Amino acid sequence: ARLYDHGNDPRTTHVVGTMGYLAPELTRTGKATKLTDVFSFGALLLEVACGRRPIEHQAPGDEVVLLAWVLRTWRRGAVVECADPKLRGQCVGEELDLVLKLGLLCSH
Repeated sequence: ARLYDHGNDPRTTHVVGTMGYLAPELTRTGKATKLTDVFSFGALLLEVACGRRPIEHQAPGDEVVLLAWVLRTWRRGAVVECADPKLRGQCVGEELDLVLKLGLLCSH
């Protein structure tokens, strides 16, 4: 697959990436930094812990954006409710809680 056609003008730059993994500042400034990588890592942690994609169009309205859903659930004090049901009972609850919180920290 071809993600970007470089064309004839090498000075032309475009931000490319997958929605849900792109840090907001990357889309605004067009400049990747270590912090934009940390954001993407946080999105990946949440994806693995929750068992779903960062943008899930089939999810209920308030759960479409994974990061926002996990953040709202964390504010209610119930972040572990976001965990993939397949993981419950298969791992230590405190560790799952830590992974979810680390994903949130990386993504903010």
